[in-house]
Amino acid sequence: MKFLTWLGDLILPILNFLFFRKSRAAKLEKAFLDCIESGLVDEFLYLMLKLMSLILLLDKDYRRNIKDFNASYQFTDKSGEICVGAVFRRNRLKVTEKKLKNPTATLVFKDGASLIKFLISGSGDILNAMLNQEIDFSGNINYINKFAFMALHLVLAATGKAVL
Repeated sequence: MKFLTWLGDLILPILNFLFFRKSRAAKLEKAFLDCIESGLVDEFLYLMLKLMSLILLLDKDYRRNIKDFNASYQFTDKSGEICVGAVFRRNRLKVTEKKLKNPTATLVFKDGASLIKFLISGSGDILNAMLNQEIDFSGNINYINKFAFMALHLVLAATGKAVL
């Protein structure tokens, strides 16, 4: 088993180089930060998930968050204008702008400001957001908390306030 781990650690940098993952991640990170500053919420969620997907490929410490984790998340707003799905399977993240069938957790937010506040405020308090009628969800609350934790770490890393 240690041989496979060693082999994976050897091959991953080569794959990252061949597929320009670090440069793609840097471009996504810049677009993500621009999106946070400008408040473009419809792009915020999609860019955050795409950046998370690439960081999961690049950073084995961050990837530990999804080791053996299989779940799907549906994110949408009450108006139905924003619809983004995130599928965690086989230690990878696939992002789609389509509606998922039978997601593990569904998060419906009142508006874009509610989503950004929930994901990057630092509190990740789903109960408070629900009491303020900013967010509705279905599914296991632990899945929502797990996602909020991962999103906050990503935002902190992108803004230079923490290291993944």
